[in-house]
Amino acid sequence: MATTFDFNKFRLRTFMNHLAEIGELETFDKPLALTDITAKIENSPKAVLFKNVGPQKYEMFAGFIGNRRRLAAAFGLADNKKVLPEYMRRLQNPQKWAEVPSADAPVHQVVLKGDDIDLTQLPFYLQHQLDGAPYISSAMDYTVNPADGKPNVGCRRLMLRSKKELRCNLTQMSDLKRIYVAATERHEKLPLSFVIGAHPLDFMSAAIKVPMDEFQLVATLRGETLPMVRGVTNNIPVPADAEMVLEGYLDELGYSEKEGPYGELYGYYGPMHDDPVFHVTAITMRKDMLNHTVLHGGPEIRRNDASLIGSLSSEARVWHTLKAAGFDITDVHCPESATGLHICRVSLKQKAEGEARRAIAELFKMPLMRLIYIVDPDVDVHSHEAMDWAQCTRFRGDRDIMTEGGHFALTMDPTIGSDGKMVKVGYDFTAPFDAPAKIENILTFAPTIKPAAAKQSIMEMLATGPKHFYQLMEAAGTTDGRGVTLELDVMRAAKTVGRTPDGLWCLANG
Repeated sequence: MATTFDFNKFRLRTFMNHLAEIGELETFDKPLALTDITAKIENSPKAVLFKNVGPQKYEMFAGFIGNRRRLAAAFGLADNKKVLPEYMRRLQNPQKWAEVPSADAPVHQVVLKGDDIDLTQLPFYLQHQLDGAPYISSAMDYTVNPADGKPNVGCRRLMLRSKKELRCNLTQMSDLKRIYVAATERHEKLPLSFVIGAHPLDFMSAAIKVPMDEFQLVATLRGETLPMVRGVTNNIPVPADAEMVLEGYLDELGYSEKEGPYGELYGYYGPMHDDPVFHVTAITMRKDMLNHTVLHGGPEIRRNDASLIGSLSSEARVWHTLKAAGFDITDVHCPESATGLHICRVSLKQKAEGEARRAIAELFKMPLMRLIYIVDPDVDVHSHEAMDWAQCTRFRGDRDIMTEGGHFALTMDPTIGSDGKMVKVGYDFTAPFDAPAKIENILTFAPTIKPAAAKQSIMEMLATGPKHFYQLMEAAGTTDGRGVTLELDVMRAAKTVGRTPDGLWCLANG
């Protein structure tokens, strides 16, 4: 029996409308030039819908995963704290993909081929002041490795070259780069399709590496079967519910053209580099197609769509890595303000001395993770203030730092050395494991006084052993400590009361 699909459930426009319902969408109705929208995207704390962009009057959507609330909304959740467990739960429950006929696929409602293809009619635009040319930043690539038949999915930027050609940003090491290089060595073109306008869960699938069919991985993050349709010119399957698809191929000439610079995730520009050329053989789209662009670079990395996705996937990998190694961790946070890829904070319940350093050593093995902070469970890893407090009160520079060089790094990472490698640093912000139970090692907190129903005198209480002042208040049946203070003053004058080294009250002869 054929599966019936709701082709709007995971549509980008449907997700955008949901953001409007929860107050996470800002709408601009007035006409805007293409080059004017980046500043508005960067300055808006919400996702943004532009209804009238450029001479073509595009409808453009941006900033779809700009904070943790929108990230939760992508999973159908209202509670930010439930995102990580839900993400890991879905990865443990693989789903399938199913092919649907072209006639049923919304993304094939409009098909442009041959002389009807004109990329200059699409919203390529300059996204940063010094970019090398206009580009689209929201493309997802779908292909099948000709060598082994394995599907591959990723994210790519596409710089406009001509009416039917693009430069494809394929610089960083990736599965697609390996597949393409192998194709060029065989002097073959690589059939490829770019989806523009995908649900945020699809984007997340492109940012992680797990041992499964990568088309299946898109379905797995969605949590249900993924409908896919084959390209009309290259036979590559793509999600049938996408907004738009650019079909075509990377030519056999390899890295043949200079491309860039691009504004990068780190807020800097990347250098010029060689990239391949993509030849468009068809454009397919929905009749009411929603254009899409992502925020990357700029002054606030924490709102970059890629940073939020990187943060979630990094947290899951840290959690899995440390749990598999036997560590008792209680929370993990990889701040999106640091791209989500390079910094992790872990709260660890130590069972033996030195576990914090061993956890750091384990995380040094994780690709790209550069700065690692280990704290005790009483520290909120999501709070900058709590982390500052832990550093101020539990960290000593000559004792609590670990470093290790020679690690793989992204070429656009502005901190790498001349050898192209990164140095990793670990910080132990935990209290000494064997710290004595003295007053200086106890955290302060607001008093909670529970007056006893059966009152006792101070002398009776102290006869059972030293007591904190609040315990004397409770025994006296009061929440006002002034009367107890006066009683103690009388006993002090009579030399019947004393103090312990940690400040407890006791009998003078005790």
